[in-house]
Amino acid sequence: MNKYLCIVIILLPLFLTGCLKQKILDDVQLATAAGFELGDDENTLIATAVVPIYKPDLAVINKTYTSSSTLSKIIRDQLNRKSPKPFVSGKIEVALYDKKLAAKGIHEIVDTFRRDPSTGANMFLAVVDGDLKKHLQIQYGETDNGMYLSNLIEHNIESGILPKTNLHLFTKNYHEEGRDPILPFLKMDDKEAIIQGIALFKEDKYIDYIKGEDNYIFMFINEKFTSDATLTVSLGEEGIFASVFHVHSTRKYKVKNAETNPEISLTVKAEAIIQEYSGQELTSEIKEEIEKKMEEDIKFKAERLIGQFQELNIDPLGIGFQVRHRSRKWDLKKWEDLYPNIPIEVNAAIKISEAGVTN
Repeated sequence: MNKYLCIVIILLPLFLTGCLKQKILDDVQLATAAGFELGDDENTLIATAVVPIYKPDLAVINKTYTSSSTLSKIIRDQLNRKSPKPFVSGKIEVALYDKKLAAKGIHEIVDTFRRDPSTGANMFLAVVDGDLKKHLQIQYGETDNGMYLSNLIEHNIESGILPKTNLHLFTKNYHEEGRDPILPFLKMDDKEAIIQGIALFKEDKYIDYIKGEDNYIFMFINEKFTSDATLTVSLGEEGIFASVFHVHSTRKYKVKNAETNPEISLTVKAEAIIQEYSGQELTSEIKEEIEKKMEEDIKFKAERLIGQFQELNIDPLGIGFQVRHRSRKWDLKKWEDLYPNIPIEVNAAIKISEAGVTN
């Protein structure tokens, strides 16, 4: 049995105690966030549970319970000795995984939550750069940290910065042939928690993350329907740029020779609004120039990003999934050998419908 699974089996009852029994709220600890990270050695797993304490004036204080375990220690007794009430997991909003732990694989820990009937399938997961034991004690907002971090992720999904992701989707993508899962990548420090980008996985192991404008490019080529992304387009003349707000887009795959030597093309169609233009007059000719430049940028940056995925031999876009559903003789091993070298072309068709502010 995987050594981390052994630890998790010992550890997770902290958050599962009383899940299947009806409990009076005043008699239990409702954990809203759980953090997992490696200890000083690779055989030690540290778990931190966040429990909100509500004051009479409606203020919220985050109380954390932390302990660690090796294969020879019973972690549940250690934490229960620190808590006046048993823990339950039905209110956990987000589970966080230190990037060093995530690099070793998190499926067993994630699967334990998935098998708990009181844990919602929409619970968020995230990879974190930061000291979870330390930073989960910090009050990041006016609400408890579990709700705050959950709202942070949900807001960025709705804003088109992050792709749709949760416990159910991570598990589904992990088990699906021809696709690797993704998660939000967060940075936590003494002052703030911030979305850094999109964490990339090979199966259940964290590999790297996408940051900056590449997030938006990934959204264009990953989601069937997207909205609310913003791209900045440079028009060649020094200092002249346009900020383009993407209203709606769709993507479509075309696969040739799926069973022999696949050739793949991906077409993205988008409607957009110019939010800001730094030039003088925004003419119809300049609009066309912006459309063309935006198409060129998306094509170049998307193909570069896909090339990076191929070099890492990861498939967060599910390109293998697209080929598998167009092939009667799908062979996963053959696909894994072909994937790093197959030609993948991206085309973009942009239509600007209106303009906003000009200088």
